[in-house]
Amino acid sequence: MKIIAYPFAGGSCYSYASLARGHDHEWITLDPPGHGSNMRQPLMHSIPDMVTALLEPTLRASAGQPYVLFGHSMGAYIALVMLDRLAELGASLPQRLVLSGAAAPHSRALEHHADLPQKEFLEWVGNMGGISPEVLAEPQLMELFEPILRADIEAAEAYVDGSERDHDVPVRILLGKNDRIAYADGKPWAECFSNPPEVHIFDGGHFFLFDEVGRVRDLIV
Repeated sequence: MKIIAYPFAGGSCYSYASLARGHDHEWITLDPPGHGSNMRQPLMHSIPDMVTALLEPTLRASAGQPYVLFGHSMGAYIALVMLDRLAELGASLPQRLVLSGAAAPHSRALEHHADLPQKEFLEWVGNMGGISPEVLAEPQLMELFEPILRADIEAAEAYVDGSERDHDVPVRILLGKNDRIAYADGKPWAECFSNPPEVHIFDGGHFFLFDEVGRVRDLIV
């Protein structure tokens, strides 16, 4: 089994290193343009554009072996749209779709955190967790990192889709009960699929997956 994963906002191919360790499955996290190994490519500001850029790498990674699609937060929306795109192409579909830390894309209030002034923006990012205060307080790091975060958050917050999908693919939704971004809007995920998804609730906030590595890994694979 392969796990093909897409990173959360500001993430890269290293984002899920703790999840990728300690099991026999091959884990592949693909970098959107402007991230990680694709850092020199221009950043993108929409989820569909990221999916277009990652379609060919996904097709290569999924060839000839059963696989799972996984994404957390922004990565969940990439994984969802990627499943739609693969189905449109008649490509081999995953054994499972696992969407973590994301609100159903038709049910949340539209927000524009990417447009906040720098101080307020970085405070909001810090409150979500996932980035240490030391990194946020380092000007040289944030000069590189802030544009990536803003582009990704803009893309995630702008993605709206109320379609009901009938793909023959089991879906699992993973949510943190204290996640101010996703949990309040978690139940409407059932409206996105003709077959209701499994919903698994974790203690913790937006980055609960790094506190519950073993359980999250088991639900993915």
